[in-house]
Amino acid sequence: MIDYLSDAQLIHGVIQQRLQQTTADRRAQGKTGGGQPGREHSSLNRAVVVAAVGALEAFNEDLALTAQPLDPQATPPSDWYKIDGKSGMVQTPSPYNLRKMFWTFFRYDPTTVWDWVVQVAPAEIGRGSAWRVAAKQYQGSDASAFLDAMVKVRHGFAHQDKAQKPPAFPGIATLTPKDKISIHSHHATNALSVLVQFAVLTTHGLSDYLSVSGSFRWSSRMTDARWEELLKGTPAGALVSTTWKAAPSL
Repeated sequence: MIDYLSDAQLIHGVIQQRLQQTTADRRAQGKTGGGQPGREHSSLNRAVVVAAVGALEAFNEDLALTAQPLDPQATPPSDWYKIDGKSGMVQTPSPYNLRKMFWTFFRYDPTTVWDWVVQVAPAEIGRGSAWRVAAKQYQGSDASAFLDAMVKVRHGFAHQDKAQKPPAFPGIATLTPKDKISIHSHHATNALSVLVQFAVLTTHGLSDYLSVSGSFRWSSRMTDARWEELLKGTPAGALVSTTWKAAPSL
């Protein structure tokens, strides 16, 4: 997941730099530093979500292929379903397709361990500011719905399907009065965070289900990839802190 998320994280880093520079420029002019960051900022936020969904597909294929040799019943005839490749089961990594793949090969439903914490703005869950100020937790079917909305955001940008109304879901997308997808900076951050939370929880869940021995280890690459920031205050972060070797306090 570190490698697969690298493009999304590089774009996200550019977003943060631009926001900091815009704030500094406004304050230098005697302003508060707030205000709209510009249209380019919105496009970069979208790019983060699109890249993150691509990482979701690649990671799940790798996870299933890695687990396959550990479960004798997970090796079907050669003319049966494929995990990856041109006819892979998760070309569109919707929760439905992910559940289908893990159930088909392992008889495992990953949604039982999905539990995300994301940042939301008051305007997304009622009335108020569009600035992120609160945390919201999604579990089980709600976590699946969040992931589904995230995939549909990518699909809407990639295919420009006007017949399918794009999703509005607290923490990942809002809609303008003309029903256009609006992606804010906290949505981009949430896309990264949820992917890392997903990787931890789904890998743990499948590992426990298959009774894999051994323990996970925190790496310096995870620190370099800002996993501490992305996992802090989440159930996945707490799991890492209490069960992984050399893990930081999250």
